[in-house]
Amino acid sequence: MVTTRIVHRTRRLIAPLALCMALVASVAQATASTGDAARAFVEDVSKRAIDIISDKNASKAEREAQFAKLLDETADMERIAAFALGQYLRTPTPEQKAEYLSLVKTFIVKVYVTRLSDYNDEKLDILSAKTKGDKQAIVQSEIKFTNGREPVTVDWWLIKNDGDFKIFDVNVVGIWLAQEQRSTFTSVIRNNGGDFNALLDHPRKQINKAEAGETPDVSAAN
Repeated sequence: MVTTRIVHRTRRLIAPLALCMALVASVAQATASTGDAARAFVEDVSKRAIDIISDKNASKAEREAQFAKLLDETADMERIAAFALGQYLRTPTPEQKAEYLSLVKTFIVKVYVTRLSDYNDEKLDILSAKTKGDKQAIVQSEIKFTNGREPVTVDWWLIKNDGDFKIFDVNVVGIWLAQEQRSTFTSVIRNNGGDFNALLDHPRKQINKAEAGETPDVSAAN
């Protein structure tokens, strides 16, 4: 009887502990799984992007088309575009909002294909992946250049959308690009008395610069 009571008491003590350990292990496994998925996502996206930019046999128009497809598949453009409007999110009409989203997509493609046109066979190494719950992750990476240039750190802010990771923002040498764009876009609207059409003119001008072979200025708030 004494032995039986000891066994039951031990079970009562051990069972909650075992349950806690199981829950902790489950959370740890989910976190590890999320981190692994985030790393794999960035590795795939970066490889595809570098392949597109490095393909000197393709015309600029072909590289832009491939980059646009990659952007549609891997970036949450609607979330990024909405975030970049800041307090002016509800300012545009539905027609203006649709044109704005289209211009932002074209703007990003034109700007970055133009800016990255001199890159050749760069290599991206994943340094770490930090999860924020099971919906977000920050992946830290480093671009190594074939010409001996100092490596550049790049952090990727990923958010899950319908179960799959999408890019929300990218930090290059300490600057979050979507946040920088938000500062620029809101300044354009504010400097023009709240006129949303002034913002629509901004990416148009930068797109025209890129098409003319000039280097666009993503931070010019005018």
